[in-house]
Parts: sequence; structure tokens; C-alpha cells
Amino acid sequence: MDTYSPYPADTEWTFRSLQGGHEHATPLLLSWEVNGDPITDDFTPDEITAEELWNRWFSEIGKKGEAKIYWFVMGSGTFEGAPFARHNPIGEDFLTYFSWPLRAGTGERLNFLRLPVRDKLWNEKRGDKGGFIQQHTGWKPSPLQPFLDAETIAKAAGLNGF
Repeated sequence: MDTYSPYPADTEWTFRSLQGGHEHATPLLLSWEVNGDPITDDFTPDEITAEELWNRWFSEIGKKGEAKIYWFVMGSGTFEGAPFARHNPIGEDFLTYFSWPLRAGTGERLNFLRLPVRDKLWNEKRGDKGGFIQQHTGWKPSPLQPFLDAETIAKAAGLNGF
């Protein structure tokens, strides 16, 4: 059994609501938000490019060094804070509301570190909140990574004069 690769994106997980007992069956993935990346809420991809958003974000947030990464578990009808994430502004997470997910058909217990990480993009086809970071740099975080070091990413991608 492969215990180090991400689960396939279509892996179905079953879990129960801790309040009503309703059973859910859905693929799950991790979604991420970087401190300051909701700058995209004021724009659409046809109004501003990923590069322009990166430059605005970097000058306000990124040049200060590390930016916090907030994590969420997503599935059909499910969007909750990710358990074991270092930064959780609301203090509650997926396991506050649901039982530990089990793989449909096998009963394997979910390893949250192996959930696939959602791609976030900013282009003519998709305008995801904060998608400018991945779109412009090619970078996305590892599961539950607590910080983004903007200068390191800029240097590695050859951006911002580095």
C-alpha cells in the first residue's frame, strides 16, 4: 500500500455528522488561503492579471516575509477548517462537526496529509480567490504547510527583481 502519495482526487470518503448523524460520501481535498490573498475579491481575471495581483500582494503582504496559510477541507456540501492546521481563526474544524472519514469500500482511515491540495488559478477560464499566487509563480503549498515565504517563492520563480 502506498502511504506517501496523495490520494487520487476521486477517492470517496464517508463520514457522519456529529450533530444529526447524517452520513456523507464524497471526495475530499484541501483548500488553502494565504493571508491577504482575498485581494482578488475586488476583481475578475478580465480586469487584472495574475502578475498585477502578485505585485500588489507582494508589496503589501509578501515583502514582509512569511504569510500565514489557512486550510480547509472541501467536499460536496462540506467546507470546514482543516484539523491539525496551525492557523485556525475560528478554533473549530472538520472534526468538530464530523466523524473521522473512512475510505469508501475499504474502511481505511483518512490521513489528512495525503488529501490532494486544490489548484487555485487566475486566468480567463478560472478566477479562484487567491489564484494569482499559483498562476503567476507555479507554487502551491504542501498539505497543512503553515506559512508561505514570499521572498523565497519570488526568488525561485525569478520574480520581483530577484
